[in-house]
Amino acid sequence: MGVLGVGYVGWVTAACFADLGLDVVCRDINPQRVTDLREGRVPIYEPGIERLLERNRGRLTFTLEIGDLFQRCRIVFVCVDTPPTHSGDADLSRVSRVIDELPSSGERFVLVMKSTVPVGTGEKVRAELDARGMSHVGYVSNPEFLREGRAVSDFMEPDRIVIGSLDDADGDAVAALYGDLDATVVRTDPASAEMIKYASNAFLATKISFINEIANLCERVHADVSQVAEGMGLDKRIGAAFLQAGAGYGGSCFPKDVSALVQIADKEGYQFQILKAVMAVNEWQKRSMIERIKKLVGPLEGKTFAVLGLAFKANTDDMRDAVSLDVVQGLIEKGARVRAYD
Repeated sequence: MGVLGVGYVGWVTAACFADLGLDVVCRDINPQRVTDLREGRVPIYEPGIERLLERNRGRLTFTLEIGDLFQRCRIVFVCVDTPPTHSGDADLSRVSRVIDELPSSGERFVLVMKSTVPVGTGEKVRAELDARGMSHVGYVSNPEFLREGRAVSDFMEPDRIVIGSLDDADGDAVAALYGDLDATVVRTDPASAEMIKYASNAFLATKISFINEIANLCERVHADVSQVAEGMGLDKRIGAAFLQAGAGYGGSCFPKDVSALVQIADKEGYQFQILKAVMAVNEWQKRSMIERIKKLVGPLEGKTFAVLGLAFKANTDDMRDAVSLDVVQGLIEKGARVRAYD
């Protein structure tokens, strides 16, 4: 099997499939990344991932040439970035580049979309492939649900594996790769698989914004939000996860996926009011941190503040959309000095 794009998702996917006993060809356009991996240096921080590389060196091949991958692989995972645009849409330029580079003839292979792409992308890709006479290319949506800091265990012990295909045989081929994992496999169409990914992240972000709203109200009515969250979480219909009040959500997934889902709804003429409120609450929560600090210590100018933790969550070095960036910037704008530790 092959992996296109050896960033965070691609490298974890490749390393874990290799650990399941598969030979994996990894292609990336970044020469330094390919060199590093060939020499045993892992380009990301993720607990346990270095051991997988060391243990499976013989099953992993790294290349800059896409031809090397398609000569050897009949199932190819697309794991390129889909960062947000200024409007909040997902930027599909890297996905489009992959589609443009696909071989126009040859043996049949299945293209598996791991990247998070807008709902409807699979149907558009299928239509483009058919228009180019590329019926030898199958298409499957297989979204990732990896949490940074515990991505290896999430891959090896998943809550579910979602496989969206137009052709049952293509879906069967992808499902077989996960055959050694004990997990529920959800078989569906590509659009539904794409929506499962967005809906899952959007719901978790909603849960975070909700408990932050509860926390803000608790402060006014002299209730203890930690005890409130504990009492809520014991209800099996609610659960304790993502009920920790704080400065809001950040990271590489929740902000962009919530925004992208709102954009998808807008284009369909639907006003996703709940998610727009979730985004507004999250932005306010981050900004409110500075005002809370001022209430505690008075004017900020000239004071020095310690910021304990910079990455957006524990056990990762990922700074993308980290809430710490907003807090630090807010402190500096008020004339404070910042000493940060991670």
